[in-house]
Amino acid sequence: MNRNTMIAGGIFVALGVAAFAVLRSPEKGTRIGELPRPVPKLTDVDTLEVTKGGATTVVKKDGTTFKVVSPVKYLADQEGAKQAFEQMEKLEFDGIVSDQKAKHAEFEVDDKAPRVVAKKGDKVLADLRVGKVGNGVTMVRLEGKDEVWKATGYQKFVFDKDTSLWRDKSISTFAEGDAQKIEIVSKGAGKIVLHKPAKPDAGQGQGQGDDDWRVVESSLKLDPMDKMVAGGIVSTLAAWKANDFADDAKPADSGLDDPQNRITVSLTNNRTVQVLIGKRKNDEDYFVKLADNPQVFLVKKFNLERVNKRPMDFREKTICNLTEGEITEVSVARDKDAYTLVKQAGKTGDDAWKVTKPAGVALDTTKVNAIVGAFHDWKGTGFAEDPKATGMGKPSATIVARSNVKGAGCVLKVGGETSDKQNKYVERAGMSDAFVVPNWSLDRVLVKVDDLKKKS
Repeated sequence: MNRNTMIAGGIFVALGVAAFAVLRSPEKGTRIGELPRPVPKLTDVDTLEVTKGGATTVVKKDGTTFKVVSPVKYLADQEGAKQAFEQMEKLEFDGIVSDQKAKHAEFEVDDKAPRVVAKKGDKVLADLRVGKVGNGVTMVRLEGKDEVWKATGYQKFVFDKDTSLWRDKSISTFAEGDAQKIEIVSKGAGKIVLHKPAKPDAGQGQGQGDDDWRVVESSLKLDPMDKMVAGGIVSTLAAWKANDFADDAKPADSGLDDPQNRITVSLTNNRTVQVLIGKRKNDEDYFVKLADNPQVFLVKKFNLERVNKRPMDFREKTICNLTEGEITEVSVARDKDAYTLVKQAGKTGDDAWKVTKPAGVALDTTKVNAIVGAFHDWKGTGFAEDPKATGMGKPSATIVARSNVKGAGCVLKVGGETSDKQNKYVERAGMSDAFVVPNWSLDRVLVKVDDLKKKS
């Protein structure tokens, strides 16, 4: 082999080795090994101290249970606490975005940001400020350091909570099928007791259905009965949660020393759940507690309405029930936008209808179905608590639906609004009690005359 051949062979081997090395080496900018971290991977975290708005909440892990231990001792929201502990242990980092203190406010990791301290016993494992969220990462900063890191697998909303949100807001919890008896004693409004018989072939506590509750005692005559009320009470109380806590509420202030309503649900195995409904704190919140638990809760009005029932509320709430085929005329009498809609004999469909009052209105026939359809199985949501406050002395409107079935028409007087402005009081001719009817339900009939007109 001559010298030139040997040199060429050596060059070829060298190039091959170089190519192999290039292929095996990482691309430019690719990091080898684990990404840098401001704190080691967290394991065995048993305590979280979360500070928001200057107030610190301490949550401890006790086996598989989570408890708030400061500033109050209370069971923690189990799902929320579990998620927080899991995210601390899965915390990863994707580099530094800034090491400038002047950038802390921009990334929302300044001293106003939520602070999360993870501990194992008394040992601090991590002390982080949790900041801005975007593009799948959360900005975090070690307390006392300037560097702002991108954290992955870490969601700010999981930690950005005050003490109330860390606490378990459950008022009552049980299996719906275990409910066997309901007793309601309302202050000044009477008493009702209902029982749910078990199926002949079913085990104890296995009721027949939500509408199978039967009245065994009542201070008022309930005929016919609204069969869905009892089921609504049970399904709500089975997993009832408060909106907030009223730790410092005094019995006299909350009204729980002399409750407005007592709702008792008897369950299988001689268990009972008794809820006490107190005073209204404001327009939206009511004081509530269990008879056997000192904790006082605040419950929003909309949350309370399915539970806070009086004997009267078990009465059937149908204010009118006419099918579209039965109705021959709909009229609304009021100071403004009064109208009369009449079905012409011998004609069918929407074109059979015309506006006879006011005169000269060409009807948009597409509006007919919504109006006449409103009278089918039209129900209120309850009854007026104070008949003097219904405004029936001077009704705002009178609605009349005439029927081709003898004696089947409806005459409804519309009174004033409820305090929440979401409902109006409605009185049906022949009944002494006023219904509570949602505004959206009435608005289907109380349309403006301009809305009835056919647009050119």
